[in-house]
Amino acid sequence: MLYRKHVRQVLHAATLAAGGSAHDGWDGVQTAFYQAWRYLTEPARPRVRNWETWLRKTAVRHVVHVAQRADRTLPLQDHDCEQDGPLLENWVAVRGEYQGILQAVAALPPRQRQALALCCIAGCSVRETALIMDVEEGTVRSLISQARHALAPRRGEEIGDEQ
Repeated sequence: MLYRKHVRQVLHAATLAAGGSAHDGWDGVQTAFYQAWRYLTEPARPRVRNWETWLRKTAVRHVVHVAQRADRTLPLQDHDCEQDGPLLENWVAVRGEYQGILQAVAALPPRQRQALALCCIAGCSVRETALIMDVEEGTVRSLISQARHALAPRRGEEIGDEQ
């Protein structure tokens, strides 16, 4: 029941956080539901009030954690590791605009994509995101601002001062 009710929302968030990689998105979903099963089988744990949010955060955190580990294995250059691309036809019927947004998110530098995924998709606070990424809160705000600025034309917004 828990799986059927929340799998699509969790998959969408995890796939978006993975820059459109359906493989990495499903990996995050599998991890989230495995953690939920472990949580439910331990009676001493406190009750979860909102399973959708809990599962989404768990899946996105897993995707970001895996991406951070992968980033550490690359030489220090200004490029992103290649993704396996959006495989949207395998899991949901979407319009071309959604696919374009996924591609734009995938094209973001890894740190911008991770900050955006944690704050805007998983719903983490700036403080939580800073702790997960091991950076200052101001850096998180800057990364999110840069990501939003880069995505503004895709979202149909005008680029200007955000004050």
